[in-house]
Amino acid sequence: MDHFIWFARDHDVLVLPAIPEESFLTYVTGHTGVDRRTLTVVVPPTASSSASGMLTPEQLTDPRLAAEVLAALGGRPPAEVVPLWPDVSVAVLAERLGDPAALAGHAFIGQRGGAVVSSKAVFRAAAAGAGAPLSPGAVCADARAAEDAITALIEQGHSVMVKLEYGAGGAGNEVLSPVAGMRPVGARRTVQVTDRAGVRAYLAAHWDWLTDGGAHLVVAERYFNDSRAYYAEFRIEDGGAVFGGIGELMHAPRYLNEVTPPELDAELQAELIEGGRKVCAPLHAMGYRGWLSADAVITPDRQVLFTEWNGRITSSTHSYHVLGEVVVGPGYTKDRVLLTNVWPRGWATPSFDAMRAAVAGAGLAYDPATRTGVLIVSGYDGTRQGATYCTVAPDLDEAWEVNQRLGELFAPA
Repeated sequence: MDHFIWFARDHDVLVLPAIPEESFLTYVTGHTGVDRRTLTVVVPPTASSSASGMLTPEQLTDPRLAAEVLAALGGRPPAEVVPLWPDVSVAVLAERLGDPAALAGHAFIGQRGGAVVSSKAVFRAAAAGAGAPLSPGAVCADARAAEDAITALIEQGHSVMVKLEYGAGGAGNEVLSPVAGMRPVGARRTVQVTDRAGVRAYLAAHWDWLTDGGAHLVVAERYFNDSRAYYAEFRIEDGGAVFGGIGELMHAPRYLNEVTPPELDAELQAELIEGGRKVCAPLHAMGYRGWLSADAVITPDRQVLFTEWNGRITSSTHSYHVLGEVVVGPGYTKDRVLLTNVWPRGWATPSFDAMRAAVAGAGLAYDPATRTGVLIVSGYDGTRQGATYCTVAPDLDEAWEVNQRLGELFAPA
């Protein structure tokens, strides 16, 4: 959750699963211009039961947490409650803080709307109804329907992406292909199937995983080899969807890097943004308020096809909204590119301070005067031995060169 700290503004109260390193807090606020002395960090009084260390519903609905946040606010209800993810537990917390309306879209979120804005199945129905272009496919409630949908595409010689209704970063996706050796970009693996019998055998072996024990739906859609993945993000407000930014999502094969702005011509950018607005429309009508990422692929023949939505602050939001607009400066898309590494890379460094010192010592630290260099986006992750970071450069080639130097700088002995 470290990238959430980049959104902090003067006098905010941050509810985090653990106290971040003070040097990291000072580093972030030094770049954003926020007065660190005005920020308060509150950690829930109960330990997290999440394996990832994320905040849990149990923590957020603990009455003691609301009491601590109110104390940090001097007893006043908050002016705004900003969730990383719109879970119903955040709606409960907003109510206990004395002002449900401080959470935009409280009524929707309070009725478990957060599940809607993460569902790949609901996405296909809503986006299709709104007229957004989709990859051919179907939402399947039973194995026979999935068998028919997948087989129809396989028999046409196409590969198929099967998706868990809820999954992130490609971990819930697999590619079924009639062709051997297909690279599974955006999925965890490729399985070769050539006919209905092969599809049936695959589904029989994996139906429990695909449906989370029968609790969820399955999405099957045509997989376009050699396509590239992009996002268009918006802030859905009472007056409609306000455009935020666009970028490319790079997979190798799982989600790894982002490029903002992407190298797209004006026509494709316009199609990506217009389709994203169509994706936002149903959620606006339903009462969702907050960030929405409309994800798409662009095929080799220039089709823009939308694949899912993510109604939350994503790993992209801070890149364009804070690192770009606030740190690098408004209009950064005209003369700068942001290359963000999303996952830690196994760096041989023991701490955030050591990492920051090494980057600065190599002359790679971000320089506000030149508006180039490396921004360390997260604190040091000891488990993964690294940190997420963003390279700001005049063009993408130079950004990749800097990333190469970082790899050499932190290469394990």
